[in-house]
Amino acid sequence: MSAQDPNSKDQDSKQQPEPMTPETPKIDNSIPLPKTAEAEIAAGLKHLYGQMLAEPMPDKFVSLLDQLARPERKPEQPT
Repeated sequence: MSAQDPNSKDQDSKQQPEPMTPETPKIDNSIPLPKTAEAEIAAGLKHLYGQMLAEPMPDKFVSLLDQLARPERKPEQPT
């Protein structure tokens, strides 16, 4: 029989993971946006969604909404 080497790969794979330590604070390295960026983004989104809202609703959606708007009929109870 051969003795197992304490430094073998089998032993390395069975080692316990290192204990968790608190994360170091994250540093914000992002470049600040120009002051006009928020207004430009908002205008772009309004334009994009305005175009989408102007498109007609598909007939399938209209049909489904009509079905949902109808009051539910309760099945009749047998007497």
